[in-house]
Amino acid sequence: MKTTTRFRGTGASRSDFDGDGVDDIAATGDPFNTNSPLSPSGVVNVRYSSAPKVDYFLGVMPEDGGCVCFGLALVTGDFNGDRYDDLVIGDPDEADPKNKTHAGGVWVIPGSGLGLVVDAAIHFNQDSPGVPDSPEVFDQFGGALAAGDINGDGRDDLAIGAWGEAIGSKAMAGAVTVLFGGSAGLTATGAQHLQQDLAWVPGAAEANDQFGYTLAIGKVDNNGYHDLVIGAPRENDGVSWNGSGMVTLMWGSPSGVSSTGATSVTGAVVQTNDGTDTVAWYLGDALAIGDVNGDGLGEVIVGAPGAQTPHINGGLIAAFPGRAGGLSGSGVQIITQRTAGVPGDPGNDDYFGGALAVGDVTGDGRADVLVGAPGDQIGSRAGAGSVTLLKGSASGLTGSGAQAFDQNHSAVPDASEAGDKFGSSVALLNLDRTAGLDALVSSPGEEVPGDQAGFGSGVINPFYGSSGGLVPQNKTWSGLSERTEVVWPQRFGLRIAGPQSGGLLF
Repeated sequence: MKTTTRFRGTGASRSDFDGDGVDDIAATGDPFNTNSPLSPSGVVNVRYSSAPKVDYFLGVMPEDGGCVCFGLALVTGDFNGDRYDDLVIGDPDEADPKNKTHAGGVWVIPGSGLGLVVDAAIHFNQDSPGVPDSPEVFDQFGGALAAGDINGDGRDDLAIGAWGEAIGSKAMAGAVTVLFGGSAGLTATGAQHLQQDLAWVPGAAEANDQFGYTLAIGKVDNNGYHDLVIGAPRENDGVSWNGSGMVTLMWGSPSGVSSTGATSVTGAVVQTNDGTDTVAWYLGDALAIGDVNGDGLGEVIVGAPGAQTPHINGGLIAAFPGRAGGLSGSGVQIITQRTAGVPGDPGNDDYFGGALAVGDVTGDGRADVLVGAPGDQIGSRAGAGSVTLLKGSASGLTGSGAQAFDQNHSAVPDASEAGDKFGSSVALLNLDRTAGLDALVSSPGEEVPGDQAGFGSGVINPFYGSSGGLVPQNKTWSGLSERTEVVWPQRFGLRIAGPQSGGLLF
C-alpha cells in the first residue's frame, strides 16, 4: 500500500480558503440586477468564516451573447499543497479569445491566509498550452469538475468534463481532461485526455453519450491513490428498455489516470424483477464517492433522478461497493423513497438523487449521503423540494435511521412553496469546527420579501452535524441578503462548492 504525506491539514475541512480550520461557502447565483459596465455571465459569492467579508466573482458575457453559465460548476481543492483550499469556477459557455467559439473554460483562484487571491487566478481552456484538443462550439469544457489526488503526490488534481465534445463525427459524445497539481498549482504539463474511443476506456464514443457530464474523485480501493469516476448519463438513451446511462471507474496511479483496469456499469444493472418496476434511466446524472460502511474502501454513489420507481422521474440512488476489482452490479444497494425507513411520500417528478453530497455527518467514521429531491411535492406544492440524509452503517447504506427535511419542517426557516426547489444543490462542509460534517441546502426558486414577483433571490439553509444526524439552524442566506451596489444574485445556490460539481440544474 502506498503512503504519502499530505501537504494540507488533516481536518475535515473541504472549502477552507483562508486556512482557519472552518470551511468558507462559495455559491453560484444569477446576476439578476447589476450596476456594472460589463454584462455579467454569472456571479459566484464567497462568504468567509474568519472575517465579515464577502467576495464576488463575476464572469463577462461574450460580445455575441451567450448563457449565464459562469459558475455552473464549482469545486474546491488544494492544488499546490499550501494548506489553503483553492476555488475552481467553470464557465462552459465561455468564448475562446482566439477563434471566438463558445467552448468553455475554467478559472482557478488560489487560497491564502487572507482568503482567495483573484490577482493570482489561473485560466485554462482548450487553447491553453498543454491542454489537449481544441475549442469548438458547445464543447461544454468546464461543465463538470472534480478535485482529488489521483497521482498520490499529496496535492489535488482536477478533472474537467467537456460533455459536449464531438469525437470525430459523433456530436456530444463527450470527453474529460485531467490537470495535475504541483508546487505552483495546477499545470497542463502532462495533462490527460479521456474519451470512449480510446482502447482503454470502456464503451465506445457515440453521439449524445455526454461522457463527462458528471465527475467524482475519491479513494475506491486502498492503494493510496484517488480514483476517477465519470458519468455518461445519456449512454443507451432511447435504445434500451431496461435502463440507460453509464458510469466508468478509472484507477489512479503515480502517472495519473491508469490505462489499465477500468470498469463500468450501466443503468441495466439497477433494473429489478421483484415487482417494484424500478428502472434506472440516465444513471450518472449525479456522482459522489465515500466509504459508507467504514471498511476503508469508497463506495461509488450514483444518482438517477430520472429513474422510474415506478413513479416517473421518481429517482433513485445506487451505492456500488468499493473493491479492488472495480465496478460491477454485484452487491449494489438501491435506495428510493419507497425503501423501508426512508421518510417521505414518493411521487412523479420528485427527482430523488438529483443532488448528492457524501461525508461523515454523525462522526462515527462512516460516510453518510445527503440526497436532494428538488421536485418533491410537499402537500399540494409541486416542486417545493426536500432532502434526505441516509446514514452509513457496517452493512452499507440503508433507509434505517434516515432523516428527511423540507421547508415545512418546524425547525427549518421559511415554508414549502411551489417551485422553491429545496435540495437543488447540497454540500457537506465543516462549518463549526466540531466532529461531523455540516450541510448546506439551497432552494434557488425561493422568493423572499423584497424580491420581484417571479424572480426569486434563492436561499441557502445550514444544518449542523451531530451524532444523531443533521440539526436545522434558524438562519438562512438569500440572494437578497448578498445584494450589493454592484450585483443582486438571483437563484442564489444554483451550485454550492464541494469536491465535485456538475449534473442537472433544477
